[in-house]
Amino acid sequence: MATKAVKKKAASKSKTALKKKAAPKKAAKKKAAKKKTAVKKNAVKKKAAKKTAPKKVAPKKTAPKKTTPKKSVSKQLLDEDGPANVSWEQERGKPGTVSIRMYCIGTGDCFVIKFFDREGSPFNIVIDCGCCMGDPDWFLPYVKDLRKYIGNTVDLLVVTHEHQDHVNGFQKCGDLFERMVIKTAWFAWTEHPDDPGGEAAELLKKRTAMKAALGSAMQEIEKQEPAIQQAIADSAFAFELKAAREAFLNGMNSLAEINLEATTETGGKPLAGMKRIKDILSDKKTRVKYLNPGSSISVDGLAGVKFHVLGPPKNRDLIFKEGKQGTDVFRKNMALNESALAARAFSRFSNPTDKPDLPFTDEYVVDDRVTGPNTKSKYTGANDNWRRIDSEWLMSAGSLALRLTSHINNTSLALAIECEANGKVILMPGDAEYGSWESWHLIQSWNKKGRNQKHLVEDLLNRTVFYKVGHHLSYNGTALEKGINMMPESNMVAMATLDRNRISKGWKSTMPNKHLLAELIRKTGGRFFIMDETEVDGAPSLTLDPGTLDEAVYKAKRRDDDLAALYKQYTFEFGHVAP
Repeated sequence: MATKAVKKKAASKSKTALKKKAAPKKAAKKKAAKKKTAVKKNAVKKKAAKKTAPKKVAPKKTAPKKTTPKKSVSKQLLDEDGPANVSWEQERGKPGTVSIRMYCIGTGDCFVIKFFDREGSPFNIVIDCGCCMGDPDWFLPYVKDLRKYIGNTVDLLVVTHEHQDHVNGFQKCGDLFERMVIKTAWFAWTEHPDDPGGEAAELLKKRTAMKAALGSAMQEIEKQEPAIQQAIADSAFAFELKAAREAFLNGMNSLAEINLEATTETGGKPLAGMKRIKDILSDKKTRVKYLNPGSSISVDGLAGVKFHVLGPPKNRDLIFKEGKQGTDVFRKNMALNESALAARAFSRFSNPTDKPDLPFTDEYVVDDRVTGPNTKSKYTGANDNWRRIDSEWLMSAGSLALRLTSHINNTSLALAIECEANGKVILMPGDAEYGSWESWHLIQSWNKKGRNQKHLVEDLLNRTVFYKVGHHLSYNGTALEKGINMMPESNMVAMATLDRNRISKGWKSTMPNKHLLAELIRKTGGRFFIMDETEVDGAPSLTLDPGTLDEAVYKAKRRDDDLAALYKQYTFEFGHVAP
């Protein structure tokens, strides 16, 4: 019985093994049969398609499918910029309102103006991006917030003029601006590369020469400084001389910082920020316009709004013109003039007379009562170059720097943005100084074009509801009789891009101008927002505490590191569309 069971078991195993061997062969045959059937079916389909196919049409080319799915542009940017919960969706606003956001980078301009349409969707205008001070890491939180706020889309970019405190952000955060969608950009006629009338080329030539001269002066001043400091230290009037010299150098450095790429750069090159934004716009094939004064422009996508181009003037004399203190402009706090500040202190040292106006600055006057015998040797030593008259031109460098600064400020693209329905005006003058302000009133084509037969500019100033204060509250950035005196006595709002924590030392004596500050507080009833009120005597918040305003009207936010304000924002009814 046992033997039979073993045989049966062996037979069963043998049979199972044979089945297993046969199984792969059977499966292979089945697979081959299926393949044959599929080939036949495909052949039948192709044949049928051939018979019923209409006339041949050129097939549309379709891109081959990629194995790795391509991310959307927004997704790529989100991944690069940080958290995935960031969204380019823009918040909607009340139809017919305008929000104006001032980014508080430091003394310098960076604004976003949002006009909300009937559906509450925004039209985004970005004006400038710059500051007197700050490295790319300092700028980054501001530009990242700007980018998020506008949903990565700039409908209109306005670049007012070529000063560091208006354009260096385009260089420091160039990568972020490269990623933005920029639909249209505006510059002043002074930046026109083709220059149909030749005026821009003439101004550029003058500007380049002045920049090169300022750079050379700064280089020479730096070279002579050790010898001058030694002479000051050895003087009986060391305290006065040191203070005056420091004031002079601070003023010169401040002027060089905004005009030159480096304080001792001598080539008169364009600023890196201006070059970078122009390159970005060129690469994007953005539509760029160069605007002339006297133009009134409507913009696609922004119904009910007109832009009036006020400046810069075409008249070169007006670009270089300075106003008279007390009538044309406010009186200034103090000046950096041809005597270069240091000469005034030197006059106590070397010229006890009451005659300050000599053919050259006072430190070169020799008075034996002070200098004693062997005076000549004091002018021929290895470290005495600064004493000789061949260096006198350096002491006029202050005047040169001021003229260069005024010249470039007066090439600002100045705009009055008007609501066509009710006449309200937003005034954005860049850093225009008196010569530019005066030129607005001389535009012939606008004579009697305003209400009650007024010149259009006077009428626009009468109807101003928001004023971006020119040139960081300096005395010459706002005209007096042809400017602020024509603005309303009430119902006006103002913003000023001044932060004395982040400002070149040389500007501290001139900004803010106390007379202009007081007048703006009076006219706005305290609805006047300065970037930072540190060291501002009689600040606007003493008249009106911004914290008492509704958040729908006024909003402010600080940086995440709490080192400074991030932005201040004001929203108001403009009325360009019906709600």
